[in-house]
Amino acid sequence: MEFPYKKTLQSVTFLFVLPFFLLSAFGQDNDPNVDEQNSNVVTLPPVVVKLERIEKKPKHTFGNQLITNSVGSGGDPIRVLNLLPSVGVLNDFVGILSIRGGGPEDNLYYFDRLPLGYPYHLLGIVSTVNAEVIQNIDVYPGGYGAEYGSDSQAVIDIVSRRITDSYFGGKLNLNLVYSQAFLEGNLGQRGYWYVFGRRSYMRTLFELLPRLLDIEDDLVTQVPSFWSYQGKFVYQLTNNHRVVFNTIAADDSAEFRFTSNEVSESDLQGPLQSENPFDSQGIHLYSEKEETFKSIVSLTRSFSGTQLDFGEGYFFKSTDTITSLRGDLQYWAKFPKTLLESGFDLSSTPSSIISNGARPLDEGDWDYDFRIKKDGEKVLTETTKNLHRLEGYAQITHDLYASPYVDLYATIGLRSSYFSLIDWFSLQPRGLIGVTLGPSETVGYSLSPLPLDLRFMYGNYIQHPQLYQVELGNENPDIAPSSARHYVVAIEKRLTTGTKVEAAGFYKRLNGMITYNLSEKHYENERIGSVRGIEASLEHKIGDVFRGWFAYSYTVSKRQDSSKEKEREFMYSTPHVLTVNLNYMFGTLEIGANWQYKSGTLYAPLEDRYRYTNPFTDRQTWIPIYGEPLRTASYHRLDLRLHWSFLPFERWKGGLTFELWNAYNRANSLQVRYNSDFTKEVPIYQLPIVPFLAITLEY
Repeated sequence: MEFPYKKTLQSVTFLFVLPFFLLSAFGQDNDPNVDEQNSNVVTLPPVVVKLERIEKKPKHTFGNQLITNSVGSGGDPIRVLNLLPSVGVLNDFVGILSIRGGGPEDNLYYFDRLPLGYPYHLLGIVSTVNAEVIQNIDVYPGGYGAEYGSDSQAVIDIVSRRITDSYFGGKLNLNLVYSQAFLEGNLGQRGYWYVFGRRSYMRTLFELLPRLLDIEDDLVTQVPSFWSYQGKFVYQLTNNHRVVFNTIAADDSAEFRFTSNEVSESDLQGPLQSENPFDSQGIHLYSEKEETFKSIVSLTRSFSGTQLDFGEGYFFKSTDTITSLRGDLQYWAKFPKTLLESGFDLSSTPSSIISNGARPLDEGDWDYDFRIKKDGEKVLTETTKNLHRLEGYAQITHDLYASPYVDLYATIGLRSSYFSLIDWFSLQPRGLIGVTLGPSETVGYSLSPLPLDLRFMYGNYIQHPQLYQVELGNENPDIAPSSARHYVVAIEKRLTTGTKVEAAGFYKRLNGMITYNLSEKHYENERIGSVRGIEASLEHKIGDVFRGWFAYSYTVSKRQDSSKEKEREFMYSTPHVLTVNLNYMFGTLEIGANWQYKSGTLYAPLEDRYRYTNPFTDRQTWIPIYGEPLRTASYHRLDLRLHWSFLPFERWKGGLTFELWNAYNRANSLQVRYNSDFTKEVPIYQLPIVPFLAITLEY
């Protein structure tokens, strides 16, 4: 439920923050020095291998080895998420993630508790984070608890390592698109550090593109470029406390020239320039005591900006600088039966927008009309505001009943949120109830239906409007947050310690989504929608030698733009997705293959056209009339990978990676364009067969 006023805000925030400080700020320390014996290698006697109880938080986890060995990703860490059912990228070029029928605006990315401005350079060339340091990636696709929730329905939480085996080491990677360098080392037994940098050199690639993809030679007037860097410093203060400093930054820029082949309106033809910088820094205090509590307090500062120049003087620029104090606490009231969680997030965000008759893209607008005009003139908007956000949560997970054959548990949580831009306070309940049936250990392969884990999840999530959605066009201060309610049922079955089967069904109800009203010339809470789907996956591992992965999902994602419009398919939805992934290690050689099939992309077919005469310039143009959206032919692609590890010198390691993307050269449709007078469809295709070669040197 939501309350458009501030009453009870201070008392609610106090209740969330107080237990955190009482339990996390003063952890008992039995020894002020780090126990150096922890570094000794201890050989344990053989033990009986038991199947652990299934993770009670609804998430998927990718480890470092799977990320770096993923086929078809070029070692890119976020591309590996495409293996998950109901998680897919828009196409071969654009790495926008759609998770369970949602859009990119529904996803929240963290990197070591720093907000990640955007996950991909140039929307999909390569991710902005480095795979070498990643310890794991946790994906919360929906129905998750109260510990997350800032304007999102899905969370990707990336965690980098905090220790290494070597005193000093590094790695250099060279390929046809970019080069990158990485250095890391230990500070005795108390600390760890790493630095990483990457820069593109894509001129050769873009000289080949016109011949490979039938792109006009003059489309790219400034070769897209990018750079990024990361750094981290970890120091163990005591047995129970460590401090972490980290930073990440990236920047993308490009310039194109659009002609009548790309856009139909004459005032949109011309140069398109874009620049998207972001940077984040943070200091974090980690405190933990085994089987008692774990807390993290973070002070972070993040900057992000978007700038677009296009057509005849259209311009849009937005900037945000977020300073945030965030704390999270886990406290075992009775280990391992009762877990209490609490946290807060207090942030201040000076934000500004400058618009000369322009607005960002809006999903569902097939003609992508950027323009905001009044009486034929571009509307100028320039404003700066200091926004404040206060959030807190409390959550309890409790084993209701436990025996050797039945484990019944539940999670109940509540998240509160206040956003100053629209003076809005909300409460968002979240919950989970689960049961594990069957014994907790298995000998060899088991075709028995037990053990089996069954979970039912519910979550209420809100997403606040952005500054431009309140200010652009005719200002609308009455705009409200959009809301989503998730209902999820999930089943997990472990056949052996290396074999796992998962299946889930989900339903999402979306209300009050924000969209631009062309007639009223402002943003409103007009759009509603729904998502329903099923997903299933099978994973089989044999040590570090073999890994097989099979995943399938079916998703129906619908949107209704207003009460006057009929329901339509969501632009980013992909109903059918099937993925088969195999990876085999043979000594120093690694062989991998990945095949994916999915439904084609949506496009708006031509139904008719008419001539329009501009009353101010007397210029005549053809205006298209689009019919009901259709899908292109289905997409399928096979990627192959061969990696050879070699030792050129005593302390050096080398690697040679060869990947063949789209091995059988499938002509997968990217989009459908039209000629200048809208009489003919012009199909544009995705990547043809592409060889990828990378050389790595590691010290």
